[in-house]
Amino acid sequence: MRRLIAIVLVIAALTPLLWIRETVRPRQGPPRLHFTQIGTGSIDRNSLGPFRLVKAWTIEDRSGKYGSYSGLVATGGGRLLAVTDNGLSLEFSVPGASDRSGSVGGSVVYPKADKYHQDAEGATRDPLTDTVWVSFEFSNTVARFRHRGGVLEKNKAVQPAAMSTWGNNSGPETLARLPDGRFLTVREGFVSLFDRRRHAALLFTGDPVAAPDAATPFTFVGPGGFSPTDAAALPDGRVLLLMRRVVWPMPPVFGGAIALGDPRAIHRNREWPVRVLATWQGRLPIDNFEGLAIEPVREGDEGKPLTVWVISDDNRASLQRSVLWKLRLDPADLQVRKEKRSDAPSKPADRKGQAG
Repeated sequence: MRRLIAIVLVIAALTPLLWIRETVRPRQGPPRLHFTQIGTGSIDRNSLGPFRLVKAWTIEDRSGKYGSYSGLVATGGGRLLAVTDNGLSLEFSVPGASDRSGSVGGSVVYPKADKYHQDAEGATRDPLTDTVWVSFEFSNTVARFRHRGGVLEKNKAVQPAAMSTWGNNSGPETLARLPDGRFLTVREGFVSLFDRRRHAALLFTGDPVAAPDAATPFTFVGPGGFSPTDAAALPDGRVLLLMRRVVWPMPPVFGGAIALGDPRAIHRNREWPVRVLATWQGRLPIDNFEGLAIEPVREGDEGKPLTVWVISDDNRASLQRSVLWKLRLDPADLQVRKEKRSDAPSKPADRKGQAG
């Protein structure tokens, strides 16, 4: 216990050094994105499991307005919609995208949100109605937006009672709409101070804005020391969950992981173990990955390899970058087999330690 406390104190002392800020340039004009392809030779490809890293880029917005990407949605054709932790949205096309529309910037705000309550962290979309939902930390809010012309508008927000104890800076980092219309959200923070694996989570029966109390509480169990930062549903209803771990705060070194979970295994007040598919650790092109999205499957392409996008939050820090990964995933490689699991079979959650 003394050793653990010592480690916590060292990290707490060094953590402020992680957020060495760049000089903030004036926020004016449209976004002007510049992509620089970066080498991927430093990545241990065996660590990526069934994923193949196709390309990686750093992203710079030369208008000085956009960065700190924390939630990601793929709208198709290589077109991505990102939300940031300072209340902005940005829709853009990746290099080589079939949809070459220009970048469109906007804001992600909800009624009565002040500057401390615009920390957009998770995003998900209904492709049939082009509706987008965004989760916010600090206020533990879920807001519903109409997505039109690359911007988010006409919003409505709720603060589900089951999320009220999720903390100011450890709330709903993950939000995913499942193909059957249910919604999954996972708290970033652990269930207790000394827990390093379990996170409070909710499975909503439908639109959380329409029915914020219609949710099943459960506990997400991940690998030790990792916090969930985003999630996206596969066409078959299973969920990919992106996770992040701070290996060392100064200079910043991050670890990451992607796990696979089946919502059919979620039960009220029980633990939901997941299967870890990939883990990585190091510096660039690895960074603070917080956004994950799956390219929509076009008609006739069912069963073919999927494109998965992962984006990082640079925290506006001089020692970090906005990094975008393009991954390829063959659904056939996700068939059940002996893989490293994050925990033992599901068991009743510790009600004392569980938040939400």
